Amino acid sequence: MNSSHEKQIKKSKHQNTKDEHNNYFDQLQLEIALDILSRLPITSLIQFSFVSRSLNSLSHHPNVANMHFSRNESSCLILHSDYPIQNQLHFLILSDEKILKFNIPFANSMPEFSIIGSCNGLLCLINTLFPESISMYNPFTRDYLELPKNFGSQDQIVAYGFGFNPVNNDYKVIKISYYTYKFYHHLARHFRAFKFYHNKQVSEVQIYSLSSNSWENKGVLAYRLEQWSSPGVLVNTRLHWVITYPDSNPGRPSGKWMSCHLTALDGCLCAAVPQPPGHGAFNIWVMKEYGVNESWTKDYSIGVYYPVSMISHQRERLRHIWRNMFGRKLVRVLCVMKSGEVVLEYRGGGLVSYDPNNGSFKELTFHGMPKIYQTIVHVGSLKSAVSPL
Repeated sequence: MNSSHEKQIKKSKHQNTKDEHNNYFDQLQLEIALDILSRLPITSLIQFSFVSRSLNSLSHHPNVANMHFSRNESSCLILHSDYPIQNQLHFLILSDEKILKFNIPFANSMPEFSIIGSCNGLLCLINTLFPESISMYNPFTRDYLELPKNFGSQDQIVAYGFGFNPVNNDYKVIKISYYTYKFYHHLARHFRAFKFYHNKQVSEVQIYSLSSNSWENKGVLAYRLEQWSSPGVLVNTRLHWVITYPDSNPGRPSGKWMSCHLTALDGCLCAAVPQPPGHGAFNIWVMKEYGVNESWTKDYSIGVYYPVSMISHQRERLRHIWRNMFGRKLVRVLCVMKSGEVVLEYRGGGLVSYDPNNGSFKELTFHGMPKIYQTIVHVGSLKSAVSPL
């Protein structure tokens, strides 16, 4: 038997097997088929959509995305790396201990970017070379949308946030701009009324709405956000930042603000507060009942720890993403695993798990993990606000 004939037989058998699987699904009631698909892991669901046209059509049914997202309780970690040159995205599912790399469809048009936030399976990205360019992107479905340009002054400090309003089913991007003192001095030299303007114009708030595909100016804030608390933390459909407290000079930060960072654990707003400041140990306070100040509870006290890899001065010097996004913060709280261990990210040292039962630390390393990265907690989904490329 010649090789070409053998290949034809194998191809025929493979096609028959696929047809049998397709027939099984075709024989199911639509509700049952959709229910099965919605229970698959996101990676399996994406692969499943390429098996045949009928399965692809089922996986894109409008009910699947919502059903899958409501049942998907496991988060993955997106590792954003800009080393050695071009930006890359990897994802890690801690339970699988596997690192996989995303193929970025906009790599040529936006080779350098930062991640503003994650919401409903979508990432909000900002072009670090041209910060007026912001985009929404689903790394699993490769759906991508560039928002209308939002230009600003070079003499601005900007805080961002990304979220979803379930009331009107609309995604929002928040941009809060503060003018620098250099800009204030420039105005003072040219405008006599600057003092009045200075006292009133604390910030400028702009909000992008996906439903209208436009930016809208929402006025000013009466306080200043702590610079390194951006991007905002999304909890209970609201974005949260840490604020600074000004001294007697209008608008000038006194430096006496809480040196902490916010995060979300199991759907609750949390604050990681250094104890004592600057020494590496910190407490994690959890707001058990949202909006109730009396419900703040100290759930974790995490001691001083320095990952072995953190000693490398070269890695610390190269870690542009972490330093630019989170400033002087030594450690960030990411999530809690099913085992109860808290996942931390150390500046210059990568991922570490902390066991609250015995106070032990463990460095998390996996094959394929990039050398230098910033970590974003993400829930993979088929949800999309855009059309696929």
